[in-house]
Amino acid sequence: MTTLLTLVIIAVLLVFIRNLIRMKPSDFADAETPLLLEDYFSGNARAWGMFEDRFGRIRRQFTAEVVGQWDGKVLELNQDFTYSDGEMLRREWSITRLEEGVYNGTANDVIGSATGKASGNALSLAYVVKLTFFSIPIRVNVEDWMFLQPDGVLLNRARVSKWGVTLGRVTLVYATDF
Repeated sequence: MTTLLTLVIIAVLLVFIRNLIRMKPSDFADAETPLLLEDYFSGNARAWGMFEDRFGRIRRQFTAEVVGQWDGKVLELNQDFTYSDGEMLRREWSITRLEEGVYNGTANDVIGSATGKASGNALSLAYVVKLTFFSIPIRVNVEDWMFLQPDGVLLNRARVSKWGVTLGRVTLVYATDF
């Protein structure tokens, strides 16, 4: 019984410590270049990216054409991905700004809704997405971070996980002037 109690205490402490050191949008509040999602993605953008597995091996590379339209409340964002193996994917986002720095979004392959928080030049977005892995549909968690750079380039990092285990990471670079 003592061993089980010790393991539970260690697990609780690890979760507590992880939450203390976990990155938060407010860590970037003082950035000089604020990220307003609705401003950045109004119009056309292009992205280049890759997916690397949990061991750091690049598994897929892709490009994306992005078109966004902001109506004052909702950002309609269409992303057309083209993978290096020829596969194409379209993700259609509808993102609502609930209040300053707080977003809620839905997309055609997202289960439920995505919740986001922006501060300074950073945005954190969390959601569950449907993927196909070896022809098997699975649901994975995505923890997305975007960072607007002073020259207008948007860096995007995402952690993809299942049951808390990292499956891989996505890296994207967005540009609006191409």
